[in-house]
Order: sequence, then C-alpha cells, then structure tokens
Amino acid sequence: MRFKLRQMEVFRAVMLTGSINAAAKMLYVSQPAVSKLVSHTETTLGLRLFERTKGRLVPTAEGQALFREVEQVYQSALRVDEFARALALGPASLLRVACSPSLATTIVAPAIVELKRRLPGLRVDWHTTLMAEMPMEVLSKTVDVAVTSMPIEHEHLEVVPFMRGRMVCVLPPGHPLAAQASIALADLQSEPMILFRRDIPFGTVIVQACQQADVELTSVVDVTHADQALALVRGGLGLAIVDEFAAVGVDGTDRTDRTDRADCIVRPLVESLEMTSTFVYSKFSAPPASASLLMEAIHRRAAQLGREVGNPPGGIA
Repeated sequence: MRFKLRQMEVFRAVMLTGSINAAAKMLYVSQPAVSKLVSHTETTLGLRLFERTKGRLVPTAEGQALFREVEQVYQSALRVDEFARALALGPASLLRVACSPSLATTIVAPAIVELKRRLPGLRVDWHTTLMAEMPMEVLSKTVDVAVTSMPIEHEHLEVVPFMRGRMVCVLPPGHPLAAQASIALADLQSEPMILFRRDIPFGTVIVQACQQADVELTSVVDVTHADQALALVRGGLGLAIVDEFAAVGVDGTDRTDRTDRADCIVRPLVESLEMTSTFVYSKFSAPPASASLLMEAIHRRAAQLGREVGNPPGGIA
C-alpha cells in the first residue's frame, strides 16, 4: 500500500487545520514528524499535495481531490469503531437498519422513535440507500433489516410485504393542472418533468405506465431520490411523479387524495401506479429481536396511514 492509514490521518489533519503546526497539535505529535510525513507522502505518491504560501499549506487540486476520498475512508473507520464499541456491549445492543429514502421520514423515523422509547439502551445505526444496494448490505450483515419502497427479488432474502402505496403527481402552487381532482399521464405530456432515473425501480414503474398509456414524458432533470424531485418542484422547475409516502404530511393524517401545501400541491394519478413496501432480511439467519420489534412498529405506522398489508412479522399485532 503506497498511501498508508497513518499518512491519511496526517494528511487529513493538515487539510483541516491548514498548517503543519496546527496539525501536529491536533494529532499530539511533533511538528517535524508531521512535516516529514507530509513530504514523504508527496514523494511516495508522486503528487504535489500542497503549495507553501506565507506559512500556510494551500492544497492543490490533486490534494483537494485526494482529501474527498480520504474523508470517506475516515468516516468509514469511525463507523467501524462505533460498531466495535457496540459489539463490546453485546450483540443485542445494536440494531442496523437501511431503508428507501422515501420511507425515511413518514414511516421509519416514527417507528424508530417508538422503539427507542421502549428500549432506550438500544443503539440504532440507520441510513437510507437505493434498493440496488440493499441485498449486499443484508447478506453481508451490514444491516439486520432493510425497509424497501418496492419488493426486491433475491433467492437468499426473505421479502415480507407490509404496506401498499401508489405514485402521485406533485405540482408547484398555481399550476393550471392543480384545478383538477386527479391528473392523467396524458395531461403531463407537454409539461417539464422531474423523473426518476429509468434504471431504478420507481423509474421503471413510470416508464412502463407511460408505455401502456402511449404517453411520452419529457424529463428536464433525472433524480434518484424523491426529496430531490420535491425540491425542484418547489423551485418551479417542473412537475414530478413520486410515491405518496414522500409527499404525505409527516403527521400521517393526509392520504394525498387532494393535498394543498404551502410549497407544493399533490394530486392522485388517474392511472394506478401501485407499489408494495417490504421488509427484507436474510434467509440464513433470523433477524434479532430488536429488528422484529422495529418491524412491528413500522407495521403499526402503516396501519395508521390505512396502508398496511398482512400481519407484522411474528404475527404480533
């Protein structure tokens, strides 16, 4: 390895502080040691990472690019450290959860709040990710359970439906189509659209629905997350089709049949673009008790919205 972990640590410290002296204080080492290691790193890598200007080190373009990569490694190391610390407290003290971004605020967050009130000593490591990344995370035991907006097909994964939903149209305030109770895909043909990328599940659903309706939509920006689409709609860039859970009010009282909000307007689609949200975990090992409790809480949240499917895992209501 040409760029060792200690070199990364020193390089990062210099980037953050802007000087050899400050980096040495940050790392509790001598100034000459930091200076020597920075010079050795530049020689080893064959890169000039800093320009020396008036007693300060100004990163070069190469140095800035390298820092972005090093910061990712550093943050990953912090997560490993936190994980090891949690393991020392016992395997039941940590729950690792991944979910689709659109389910994070409305569905998963309230369930985690409920779970933490029940188990205050439980540490929860929760992040959002695309569904394409979830099988590997579950099978590699990076997460105990994944919560998906749409089903995942994998021979080694248990996929348990818990909630039904649909896609809706989001418009900026004052748009002429807002006068309609519902909007057909054909109504959107001449509109600038913010659409999901075609290679992700939401994008595939929209493409298939448009093909069936013999409609072609014009995308001005392709996105991967619903919150990106909503932000662009709020900015007046166009209209979007997102899942209802990304558009619903956080209090859960709004079923998005007809929603007028200060920053955007939500209308149901004439066409039925349905989806089924699922719990995903490995077939090779049962999810921990804390994961089962979380799934029960999420199922209750789906019931509050009137969207639940089946029974929660374990048959506990």
